[in-house]
Amino acid sequence: MEGSLDFLSDVQMLHKEVMSNSVLKSTQASTSLSGQSIKDVILNKCYIPLSVSIESETLDLESVISRAFVEGTEGGKLLLCGGQGMGKTTAVEQLVWDWASGIHLQHFAFILRLCSTMLHGPEQSLQSALLSTHSHISAEHLEIILKTPHTILLVLDDIQDLLSNYPESGELVCDLHQPAEGTVLVHSLLKGSLLPGVSLLLTSREPVELESAYFAHLMGFSNSQRKAFFQRFFDNKDEGDRILQRCERAVGIKELCACPGFCWTLCCVCKEQLENQYGVPETLTELYCVITNTLLREHKISVEMANELIYGLGKLAKQCTSVISTHTFDDIIKCGLQPFLGSQILSAILRVNAVTNASPDSTFFFMSPTFKDFLAAASFYLDRDDGRILETPTEIQNYHFFLAGLSDPAQRKLLETSVGLFNSGRLSEFHRWLMNMAKEVLPGTDKKNHWQVLRILHHTLSPTLVRESVGLCKWRLISYSDMQEADCVALAFVVRCLGELQCLNLYMSSLTEEQAEKLVTVFRLAQTIDLSQSRVSVDVIRHLAQALKDGRATDVSLAHCRLGDEAVKILCSSIARTGLHTLNLWDCSLTPACSEALAEMLTTSKLRVLTLGANKLSDEGLVRLIGALGTSTCTLQYLNLDLCPLTGSCLAALSSALMSSLSELRNLVLRRIDLGDDTLEHLAGALQSDRCKLSTLSLDSCQLTGSCCPALAAALQSEHCSVTELDLSVNELDQSNVLLICDALKSPKCSLEKLCMNACELTEPVFRALGSVLSCEASRLKELAVGVNRVGDAAAKHILKALKHPNCQLRHLDLEMVELTDVCVDELCESVTACSSLTSLSLKNNNLTDVSVSRLVKLVQDRPALQLNVQYNDFSEDVFELMDPYETIRY
Repeated sequence: MEGSLDFLSDVQMLHKEVMSNSVLKSTQASTSLSGQSIKDVILNKCYIPLSVSIESETLDLESVISRAFVEGTEGGKLLLCGGQGMGKTTAVEQLVWDWASGIHLQHFAFILRLCSTMLHGPEQSLQSALLSTHSHISAEHLEIILKTPHTILLVLDDIQDLLSNYPESGELVCDLHQPAEGTVLVHSLLKGSLLPGVSLLLTSREPVELESAYFAHLMGFSNSQRKAFFQRFFDNKDEGDRILQRCERAVGIKELCACPGFCWTLCCVCKEQLENQYGVPETLTELYCVITNTLLREHKISVEMANELIYGLGKLAKQCTSVISTHTFDDIIKCGLQPFLGSQILSAILRVNAVTNASPDSTFFFMSPTFKDFLAAASFYLDRDDGRILETPTEIQNYHFFLAGLSDPAQRKLLETSVGLFNSGRLSEFHRWLMNMAKEVLPGTDKKNHWQVLRILHHTLSPTLVRESVGLCKWRLISYSDMQEADCVALAFVVRCLGELQCLNLYMSSLTEEQAEKLVTVFRLAQTIDLSQSRVSVDVIRHLAQALKDGRATDVSLAHCRLGDEAVKILCSSIARTGLHTLNLWDCSLTPACSEALAEMLTTSKLRVLTLGANKLSDEGLVRLIGALGTSTCTLQYLNLDLCPLTGSCLAALSSALMSSLSELRNLVLRRIDLGDDTLEHLAGALQSDRCKLSTLSLDSCQLTGSCCPALAAALQSEHCSVTELDLSVNELDQSNVLLICDALKSPKCSLEKLCMNACELTEPVFRALGSVLSCEASRLKELAVGVNRVGDAAAKHILKALKHPNCQLRHLDLEMVELTDVCVDELCESVTACSSLTSLSLKNNNLTDVSVSRLVKLVQDRPALQLNVQYNDFSEDVFELMDPYETIRY
């Protein structure tokens, strides 16, 4: 067999020469819509390797080809998919050129093309199809070549329709000489029944699932590849970089910049515009207006004929049901394009599969799917049918973005000089449609629809239209996580037009530095910024910090963001001299290293609320931070140290700060900290100081015992104690010591209005004492939570009885999970009815049954303002309909 190949060395040399000459003799021209010709790309060495996604991995195309066609293995099969203009054919031709030049894939003796046009024709055998394509190879030589299929790479370009039609297994052929349809031949090669061991490289505009081939999605240019392309096109690297940056800021352009064909078009237009001392197009709409105007001018088309042409092409474009749609000769006639069949301008926009445009067998398709959408939008504004209405789409498409762009006089100006003025009625119709879209979509929760409307608004470049559209609707500020760069730019434009934003919700986002840079305007104009549970880098924080310096933000949440010390230091330094008053840094991976920056921030900012829970700041860090609370320039009023380990020294420092006449602290959260009863004495002492302004104190889940109660009781009845809210929930407080706190609540000096003692192992005597407190004239208690204390009906009745007392001022009562039964419901309802101040009652997680429902419903009927929560009791679904009419009942 080796001897046969040696004998064919002359044939191989000739074949390589012919393959090279096919590129050199190519008549394909570079056009503004189809991109640079393959001949120019290869001969001018302009080819830049493309990015390919294969099995969730991004590689360059050369690496993918090397992996698919490893030397020494047989029958590699690679399907390369990508839309029009993505460079499939150019990449294939470059591969063939390199093989013919002796550069790549030299382990293949022959690379043979199998022409897609021929495969679409009448039935023929594989051998005859190859002979027709490669007429320089004799039938005798081809017979010998095909006997060693493992040395052959077959290239089948642009065969998506042949791949998507699956023949029956019985139709497959195995004989090189057996005639068959193109679909059968292709799938016979893929299945290995025909020419087993041959390697296949196939391309398709649309993805097709094939079990027998690697699927590789052509992604076009990566950022670095695009940069290299611009630098090479403009010769001067700096100029190329500068133009690329300007183009990527243009509305709607960056989304298409992965497409090599589009990049070439963009560069050509920019170069011509700059040479004529015009600016680079600011939008994709403007770019296509320039291209259309140039084409019409070059082909000397009058305004009247141009109007007919664009209107007809737009009608043709609207017939497309997919990205790639083929049109017949009859379609061309029906759309009024017959006068242009003899004109070259039609060939500049449509690719024709025929010898001449005027052949009845001709088929046509748009060379640029995006330009097709542009033409469809332009034809809408040229339409004479005043009865047509712009319909609300199920999905926003490029067509709608072009409608938006063309609604702007500045963007469409050049096009109107070529085709005449747009229909004013159509422009008004679009404005009404867009305003209705915004009114319908923005109050909803569909994130994708929000982005689409914002992008459409951006494409209009009309601040007035934005204000009219968004200002008239109730914009629901849902979480805008998973944003693309275009979404960031669109949001920034809309917010800039509005001049403000109530809340920027980016909950659970993964922002890149590029996205954050584009959101700086939004950061600056937003009043509230929520980045909770987001992935943010130091660079993202740097952009946020810069925006805060001169921004409107008063509330920023970065809860559960793994910031680290460097990011926190950047953030803290920017907060000084801002209007920020609330900052949430819960669980942000803070360490003692950033405590100095936090302390300095507290002394140089207007911050009122700071949450630092679940951070490991250590003793040293916390003491340094707490020290800032007692300074004259610290304005902090709320501090949350939930889950921050506080030692005795920290609590002593905190108590000292609270007793400073300079401290403004009003609310202190020390939840889930092992304080210890002895260390709490420091805090209890501070509460009795006339300089302490603390009004709310949370000691929930602090592993306190009854021995802390005497100190707390003494503090509560001190004449200088200003605490009005105290939470002691989830602490094991014993009966005798809790009674001391109950006694303190009866003191005329006690200012406590809200007491929470959920899950404190309270007993019936304590409930009796609390009932006595509620009945006491001196008591100011307005909210009481004693849930998750399993005392039963008898104990609860002490509190229920107190509700009837004229001295009771209670507004909220929480009796969740205290083991109430139906037995107490009558008395409960009587007591609640008698208590005019009570507006909220929680009876969740008790043992109430269907028997009590009618009585509870009667209670709500008698007290319609009462909020009643009876969730998770032993109710059956049979009684739900009794409670359903009442919005104040939660069940």
